[in-house]
Amino acid sequence: MIDSTSTAFRCVPAGRALAWWGEGWRSFLRAPLAWVGLAFAWLVVMVVLHLLPFGGVLSNWLGLPLLSLGAVFASLLRAHQRVVEAPGKVDDGALGDATARWWHRFWPLAQVSVLVLLLTFACVLVFLLLFGLVFGFSMAGMHAWESVSGFGMAQGLCMAAGGMFTLLLAGLCGLFGLNVAFWFVGTLVALAGLRPWDAVVLSARAGFGNLGALVLFTLVLVPVGMLAMLPMGLGLLVLLPVLSGASYASYEDVFGAVGRAG
Repeated sequence: MIDSTSTAFRCVPAGRALAWWGEGWRSFLRAPLAWVGLAFAWLVVMVVLHLLPFGGVLSNWLGLPLLSLGAVFASLLRAHQRVVEAPGKVDDGALGDATARWWHRFWPLAQVSVLVLLLTFACVLVFLLLFGLVFGFSMAGMHAWESVSGFGMAQGLCMAAGGMFTLLLAGLCGLFGLNVAFWFVGTLVALAGLRPWDAVVLSARAGFGNLGALVLFTLVLVPVGMLAMLPMGLGLLVLLPVLSGASYASYEDVFGAVGRAG
C-alpha cells in the first residue's frame, strides 16, 4: 500500500509515452473480443445516462469509475499473462474477475470521481471569474485608450481581443493541467487501494513529475482520437480499450510494484 506523502513514484523519460501506447495496443490484442464488448457496454451506458435527467452530470460522475474498469482488466491480463497461441482467446473468467475486483473498489472510485468533479468545477469557476474581470478591465481600458490616444474603436477592440485570447489560451493550459493532475487517480484508487484524497494528491505529484511523457501522450491522442471519431465513432471501440491498457501501462511504469494493492 502507498500513501500520498510517499515518494514512491518514478519520473520517466518523455519517450515512455510511446511505450504506453504500444502496451495499450498489445493489451487490446490479448483479448480483442472482450475489449470490444466492454467498450460497447461503456458507450451504451454513456448514451443511456445522457438520456436521463441530469444525464451530463451522471455521465461525468460515472465516467472515471467506468474507465477504471478497463485499467483493472488490463492489469489482470498482464498479471496472468493471458496471451495464448491463438490471438483473441482469453480465459472465460478474466473479465468476470476484473469486474469483481473493480466492484470491490466502486464506492471509493465514485467518491474520488465526485472529488475530481468538485475540484474541476472550482477551477473552472475561478477561470470564469478571471475571464469576467479581464473582460471588464479590457472594455474599460479600451474606452480609456480611445479617449486618450485618439485611436479608433477597431484598435481598441484588437487590444481587448488579444487579452481575451491570452486568457483563453491560459484556460486551455489549465484544463490540460487538470488532466495531468488527475491522470493516475483512477488507477491509484482501483489498483493501489488509496483513499480518494490521497489518490488525488499523489496523482498530481506523479503527473507533474512526468509532465513530458503526458504531454507527448496527449499529442498522440489528439489526432488518434479525431480519426477514431470519423467512422461514426466506431473507432472508439478500439481506442477506449487501448487507452485503458495505456493507462495501466503508465501506472505500472511510474509506480511499479509499489503501486499494487496487496
